[in-house]
Amino acid sequence: SMPVSLLRSPFRTLYLFGIVVKDAVLYYTKSFFRNPWVIFFLLPLLGIYLIIDRIDGVHQETVTELEQTVLMALWWVGLGVLSSVGLGTGAHTGLLFLFPHIMKVCLAVTECKGTDFNSREMWFINDPTLYSCRSVGTGSVSFMDVFWKVFWPCFLWGSGTAIGEIPPYAISRAAALAGEANKEFEEISTSKSDWAILDKMKMWMIDFLKKHGFIGIILMAAWPNAAFDLCGVCCGHFLMPFWSFFLATWIGKGLIKVNLQACFFIVLFTEEYLATVVAGIEKMIPDAWDPCVLLAQKECHHMVADGLHKARAKFQAGGDDGGDASWLKTAWNWVIFLFIGYFIVSCIEQFAQLQERNEEQKKKKAQ
Repeated sequence: SMPVSLLRSPFRTLYLFGIVVKDAVLYYTKSFFRNPWVIFFLLPLLGIYLIIDRIDGVHQETVTELEQTVLMALWWVGLGVLSSVGLGTGAHTGLLFLFPHIMKVCLAVTECKGTDFNSREMWFINDPTLYSCRSVGTGSVSFMDVFWKVFWPCFLWGSGTAIGEIPPYAISRAAALAGEANKEFEEISTSKSDWAILDKMKMWMIDFLKKHGFIGIILMAAWPNAAFDLCGVCCGHFLMPFWSFFLATWIGKGLIKVNLQACFFIVLFTEEYLATVVAGIEKMIPDAWDPCVLLAQKECHHMVADGLHKARAKFQAGGDDGGDASWLKTAWNWVIFLFIGYFIVSCIEQFAQLQERNEEQKKKKAQ
């Protein structure tokens, strides 16, 4: 029979999803309040915060700052989770939120000639001081100053993407421990594509993870690898310990990949650094040996500069142009809404289908 979906059987799908949510809430609530860290550290800390928050005084400024910091952390980690969770159906929050944030920071640094401005951007908070200069600097701004300005959003988002890789690993590992047929792994290892090279690359990845383990996961996670979900499925099937899988994924995604992406976008959106990179390429490739002149009748550094400027212009076209009534801004918000809506629908359907399979297995065992 066809699996349930919101289009074919909306009430049945929502009912099954509701059972999954109820069971998950009960299970994790019990686990949460039985954890020693929660009982002896988190709950007393929360009690102290609630008491201090209700007492007026000069400390309220610090409390407000702490609240904003926690909200910002949850926002960026949540966006990272949304980006990678769901076996390939995640919302592309890097393109939608993180990379535009880096662009706005770079533009503000250029305008303010420094980093003295508020960059705590969250979709649900309308702050008129956002990216407005508190003061205008007089000297030059170093690359590391800009990097540290965007480091925490990038680090938190990258950590969130690592957390979002847990579900495919956990599902595959649970199936392997239960001795059940792992549909996801079987599909990866046995399916054939129209292109033999894709099958070879797929099997190479499985063998690579078997051979190199922890280091192999770091290498797979440290670049924009659209097929990393498959790595999670493979690691779960091979019963790799959770902390080995998660720590390697976090190092690759949260420390290496996202910071390399940050460096690339800082260069892309800062004219000074972009010019430095282009000049470096010009020095590295002598005019007499320039392959681009032979192939495209244009020097390589000019081609790189043109390509990067076009990429920046295209990316900036999707950002905030300052006009509240702009059709471009409205279209951008609709794109964000549709991406998140698609992600939510796909998650509901996946959980409902999982619950349906579990119920069918229980009925078979009862017979």
